[in-house]
Amino acid sequence: MKKAVFAGTFDPVTKGHENVIKKASELFDYVTVAICINPDKKAFYTVEERLLMLKTVCSKYQNVEVVYHQGMLVDLMKEKEIKYNVRGVRNATDYEYENGMHYYNEKLYPEIVTIYLPCSERLKNVSSTTARKEIVENKDYTDMLSNEVIGIIKK
Repeated sequence: MKKAVFAGTFDPVTKGHENVIKKASELFDYVTVAICINPDKKAFYTVEERLLMLKTVCSKYQNVEVVYHQGMLVDLMKEKEIKYNVRGVRNATDYEYENGMHYYNEKLYPEIVTIYLPCSERLKNVSSTTARKEIVENKDYTDMLSNEVIGIIKK
């Protein structure tokens, strides 16, 4: 069984994230979508809110589970015996960052295989940062977030 992890802060989960989750669910037998804590980022939504958003959008995939993990990603991967790390990329800047993270993670977990999945072109400008900005400024963010996520945010 080929298992993969797709980890991020998902603050909030965007259509770009959903696009990568869909692709990963088609490529792998089992996908763990993990909310991980990035100490360099201050979260806008609580872990519980992000879990709800992710579980809602992932409920249509039978082979996807959603978890929260406080430690290092490689520790989760070792614990769950996952070899494949899926990373969504929108541009060269994303790739450079993710590739640097791959080399760091590879030192800690030599078995890791990082798979870069580009999002669909129509989503290349979508990010959680941009979505949060639009939400705070009361602008239209419907092109960035699914109806399910918007419904949760509006509650």
